[in-house]
Amino acid sequence: MTLYKEQRLELAKTALSLKTSRLVVNTSGNVSIRVGEHVIVTPSATAYDDLTAEDICVLGLDGSWVDGERRPSSETPLHLAVYAANPNVNAIVHTHSVHATAVSTLIDRLPAIHYQMVNLGGEIPVAPYATFGSADLADSVLSVLPGKKAALMQNHGSITIGATLPQALSHTILLEWCCEVWLKAVSSGKTSSILSESQLKQTRDQMRRISDEISKSRADREKLL
Repeated sequence: MTLYKEQRLELAKTALSLKTSRLVVNTSGNVSIRVGEHVIVTPSATAYDDLTAEDICVLGLDGSWVDGERRPSSETPLHLAVYAANPNVNAIVHTHSVHATAVSTLIDRLPAIHYQMVNLGGEIPVAPYATFGSADLADSVLSVLPGKKAALMQNHGSITIGATLPQALSHTILLEWCCEVWLKAVSSGKTSSILSESQLKQTRDQMRRISDEISKSRADREKLL
């Protein structure tokens, strides 16, 4: 019996969706989830189209090998460091998507150009450049990630986190879209408007209010059943 077969297949499916959505090219990028005392991560230099459950790597939280037929992603030290520093994070998506990577070469912080960025923690910092797969890169990302669901990595790409894999993937898609919006706005040659902290707080309050209303409505319907 394959250890964590269902979760490994979900990881393979998510990795393939990154390729079909053009969020990664070739074998770039990587995905992982935390399950108990283990981390399940995509392998290094393996085509996403061909991934099997056995190809996906299972590691201990210390990086020790548990299961899998291939070498884990070169960015495994980054994934392990993020999990160690964030006990509520259970999924990580890292991509070399076009717009996020482009933005990472231009600025040190993606401003709040759209209200949905509150779902990512507001404006997005750019972690200073460090060699891929290195402890320095992990340290660089950890230095800017607190309070955020995403970060850009200078001249490299993006990383997003979440309590679940669908949530981390959703954050990746949103970040890439916000980067594209910013690039299109600044390419006009005009100064784009940026949302203030006060406006972002109003957005968070509105989202919370709507969520509470939905929960109350659902509870009221269940009482009638």
